[in-house]
Amino acid sequence: MITEKIFKNIILTQLALMVTVLAVVIANESGNSVEEDLSFSSIETISLIIGLGYFISLFILYKFKPIGKKLFVSTFVLSIVILLFEPVDYSNYTPVISALENLLYVVDGVILTTLYFTSIKDKFE
Repeated sequence: MITEKIFKNIILTQLALMVTVLAVVIANESGNSVEEDLSFSSIETISLIIGLGYFISLFILYKFKPIGKKLFVSTFVLSIVILLFEPVDYSNYTPVISALENLLYVVDGVILTTLYFTSIKDKFE
């Protein structure tokens, strides 16, 4: 019971961090009023689809559905693969954005560890 509550709080923390990163990135970009091409590349489109799958997997994990574990792991691995191919413009990164992204990676690791090495794994079988 306590482990389930902790796991749900970890997922809520991940969602809160994701919203915070999104808000900080938008606030950072709003200060730069440079005319840019707003079209998406194919990698960015794939990243958006994987991101949507990631949000869905977090919701399903929160509800303790068995498919959530498989969906979370697959979207996690796909996001790492996409990250290797996506060009990154480091001029837009601030220390706050970097720190928040690193926290996101840590919480992803906590979720994976909890899914496979605690009593929560029995809830997904």
